[in-house]
Formats: sequence, structure tokens, C-alpha cells
Amino acid sequence: MMRDIQILQQTLQNQCPSIHKKRLNSLILATKSMLDGSDLTLTKLGRQLETNTTVKHAIKRVDSLLGNRQLHREKDLIYRGCCKKISQDSEFSSVFSDRVTQ
Repeated sequence: MMRDIQILQQTLQNQCPSIHKKRLNSLILATKSMLDGSDLTLTKLGRQLETNTTVKHAIKRVDSLLGNRQLHREKDLIYRGCCKKISQDSEFSSVFSDRVTQ
């Protein structure tokens, strides 16, 4: 699973260079937390977060990420970046490419 997170992080850094590094870092940590955990709640994501802070601060970090308006504005950019990566690695790239460019 660590390799998946590394691929995601590298993909987003390459495909979405305008995303602020701290926001991207929080997104990657939350994604890893989601993949490691069983429940998809703000509190559980915060508790699973791999960080050197207290649980309280980890939960606040996830809360801030989920409420971040800029991240919500960038979500299409993030989806597009992930689709580009998938389409590059897929034999069905022409189907994905048509969807991404629309």
C-alpha cells in the first residue's frame, strides 16, 4: 500500500503543481489514513493519521482539510491528474483521455 501512496503523491505533484504543498501533504496523509482504517469518519481518519502530533491535533488537521474551500475548488484538477495517470498506464487510454479533456 505504501507504493500506492507514493505513486499518488508523485502523480499529484507532477499533474497538479499548483496545489499548495501543505494541502497536498495533508491530502496524502488523509488518503493513507483512509486506506489503513476501516471507518470513514473525520474522527477515525484523524486517529489513524501518521503524524507526530497529538490525536486532537491530527483530528483538527483532517477537519481543516475537509473544510478547505481551496481543496474543494481544486478537486477537478486532482481528479483530472489521477485520470491522466491511469490513462497513461492503461490500454484503454483513448476512452479515459476523451473523458478527461471534457
